[in-house]
Amino acid sequence: MMIALSQTAAFGVGAPQLPVTVGLIRHRLAGQFRSILFSLALSLLLTAMAHAEEPPQDWVPDVLALPADARVQMDRSIGSSIRMFSFTTAADVEELFRAWSEELARDGYNIRPKQAGLEETAIEFSGRDILNAKIATEPAADGDRTVITFDATLQ
Repeated sequence: MMIALSQTAAFGVGAPQLPVTVGLIRHRLAGQFRSILFSLALSLLLTAMAHAEEPPQDWVPDVLALPADARVQMDRSIGSSIRMFSFTTAADVEELFRAWSEELARDGYNIRPKQAGLEETAIEFSGRDILNAKIATEPAADGDRTVITFDATLQ
């Protein structure tokens, strides 16, 4: 214990100094580091599980089955009604678009006819909660894959 006198004749008592060892500091830091790593791993796992359970394209009509090799590139919402979604695939786009057009028409969506002279593979449709939507292709950076983009305005 330390006792200190001051010029005013008052004295103070200081707390006893405890010896701090490097081992104790290392032990405490290791415990905190383990807690941080565990928290990080748990949050990454929960994020992955939530992402896997909830498809990014929940507004896309259920009748449109995405190809098994689809790799999501973008999924965005702008405001409360604009939605954009794109993915790449190596599937036969002509066949995929033909099947999607048939499924959309069968499920009650209105398919707009293709405009003459356009080379682009596209489907424009509306119905249910979709005011208007377009599914179109773009060239991808990978030569063997195609980018398919969905743009929609929801009601």
